[in-house]
Amino acid sequence: WKMNRIDRLNAILIQLQGKPKVPLEALVDRFEVSNRTIFRDIRSLIEAGVPIGGDAGQGYFIVEGYHLPPVVFNKEEATALLIGEKLIEQNADNDTVKQFKEAMHKVKAVLRYSDKDFLDALEKNISVLPSYKNIGSGFPHSHMFEIQNALANKKLLRLVYLSNYKEQTTKREVEPLGLVYYSERWHLIAYCRMRDDYRDFRCDRIEKCEILSEKIDQEKYHNYNKFLDRMLLGTDSNEAMISVPKKIARFISDQKYYYGFAEEKVNGEHVEMKFFTYSYAYFARWLMMFGKEVRILYPNELQKVAQEHATELHHHYTSNEVRVI
Repeated sequence: WKMNRIDRLNAILIQLQGKPKVPLEALVDRFEVSNRTIFRDIRSLIEAGVPIGGDAGQGYFIVEGYHLPPVVFNKEEATALLIGEKLIEQNADNDTVKQFKEAMHKVKAVLRYSDKDFLDALEKNISVLPSYKNIGSGFPHSHMFEIQNALANKKLLRLVYLSNYKEQTTKREVEPLGLVYYSERWHLIAYCRMRDDYRDFRCDRIEKCEILSEKIDQEKYHNYNKFLDRMLLGTDSNEAMISVPKKIARFISDQKYYYGFAEEKVNGEHVEMKFFTYSYAYFARWLMMFGKEVRILYPNELQKVAQEHATELHHHYTSNEVRVI
């Protein structure tokens, strides 16, 4: 689908209004047109009275003080936001859910009546079920607003945090570096001054959060992404490699991500998969469900654990204690 020029001009105007400065390359990439086309579009907007500053080298911006008329959403855009609202309800804290619902009221207010009816009818037939981790509890107040403000303004945070392992509360001063969603939870990644190292703080375990006046330099933490990679694999992770037939690989395409999947390669009619797991015993029990279709390539330790599980199951189902009714 190719955007017509009127829609493109409007979209460029919205993008310029939404950021302090937009590089020429960003406009070219988004609208999939040439540099010359963007130059013409910018000139047309200026001739129409829009105060645009900057140039191709430093990027374009709208002079402060100019405001767009109210934005109107089409049906497809409003539907995408509806899907987002359903996901937010199950995957964010109460404050974020409340703010998103307020935003959706404003979106619905500017829709045409026919689109409002369409959205109301669709809303009744779309649902996102809570995960097993969130059933009965949901997300408490996770201080998302304070964390986002601290990240954007590069400010130090003071936390009262409940440790996941010792169930002890500690006070921390941390330099916020990122907000990451994984394992069905929001996590604050920060440099902890008490530990003098990077730390992962689960947001729903933050009891208190205070933004301090001290500014921080996020750019000095060059190892941030390396920490994320190490964190997702686990600090005490163990490497394992298995081989499964292609027909089995299709069935475990979703499950593998819950067991530390790292990479895979096709070798003839089999797929070799590498995992990083914190427990060979836990990983081996998962492999048991695939029976003889799975072959453990390494390490020997995992092979021995799997053999022990298989022997245990054999004794259990062939003992006198197990009776077939």
